[in-house]
Amino acid sequence: MPKTTALIPGAGPESNYRWSSSIESDVKVRLEQLNMPFEIRYDATVRQRIKEYVTNGYRDTEIMLGRSSVYFPIFEHYLHLYGLPQELRYLPIVETGLAPKARSYAGAAGLWQFMPASARLYDLKVNGQVDERLDPYRSTEAAVRMLGRLYKQYKDWSLVLAAYNCGPVRVNAAIKQAGCRDFYTLAEFLPRETREYVPRFIAAAYIANYYNAHDLKPKSNDWNNQELRAVRVTERLPLSEVAHITGLSVQELRRLNPAFQQNVIPASTQGYLLLLPVNAYRPFEAFLNSRNGVQEEAFDMLYPTLHRMYYVVRPGETMEYINRRFQCTPAEVQRWNQLPAPEVTVNQELLLYVATPDYLARP
Repeated sequence: MPKTTALIPGAGPESNYRWSSSIESDVKVRLEQLNMPFEIRYDATVRQRIKEYVTNGYRDTEIMLGRSSVYFPIFEHYLHLYGLPQELRYLPIVETGLAPKARSYAGAAGLWQFMPASARLYDLKVNGQVDERLDPYRSTEAAVRMLGRLYKQYKDWSLVLAAYNCGPVRVNAAIKQAGCRDFYTLAEFLPRETREYVPRFIAAAYIANYYNAHDLKPKSNDWNNQELRAVRVTERLPLSEVAHITGLSVQELRRLNPAFQQNVIPASTQGYLLLLPVNAYRPFEAFLNSRNGVQEEAFDMLYPTLHRMYYVVRPGETMEYINRRFQCTPAEVQRWNQLPAPEVTVNQELLLYVATPDYLARP
């Protein structure tokens, strides 16, 4: 697993300022209030990791917290779709500090640190054109599928996290050696990194919920300080052309969309989701509509008694939800938005025609 090099223990002025016995006492109380899908224990690893987050490593913590506004909605979306605990959104903090291009010495890559073999098992493409382990949407859905599969095997989320880290074979061996299925009992039979994995997860959950209590502030780049939109692209399109249309640089596009290996969005019948700041999305949307021959005015004439509006899909919402809420059919939503399949995802902006204007529409 990749290590966050700046989040290391140390004894300096920041450590004295941001950590004390009274602060540690408050940390213990907050941990008791934290909602988690397994037992929380405050041990030396949890303590040290939280201390690292808020003392010498606080600058990296603030960068990580800034990224959470981009990636947490995506994590929450797929966790909701698959019926898994929302608290699992903290797992990529443990894995990578929410760095989407992170790579380990062993060959794992992306927010969820998929190895090539695991990527193939969960239908992620890894080739010269695209590495879907770096795609926040596709890698998240694959990771959620893996977590769901592990839960069916263990029925215990602490064991699921351990198996995610070191694999089911080692967890099964530890269960056999310990003669039980309690993580804290069998931990001594696991590799050291895995013994510390659940405590580090607890620390990640703590800092994601209580960073304000330590005077930490999410540090945002220009693009992750804006609303984001996901647009599905099915035809081959160079990122240089996207940059020309949107006013973004190719480097900015790559930061938000690191899966594209050759600065080109490959052609795909399923399509690739391109993530853009909302201000860049507007001209790109107009470009796609023009290229695809979509004229909203023509739809206006087809639906003279309906009202045109735009709706941004929120975490966990599905096509079924959209159809039910706005009283339209999947085929209509597909046609209005040139979708290759009757599917929607978080951050996607939809053109809809509704019977009443009592919804918040885009100006």
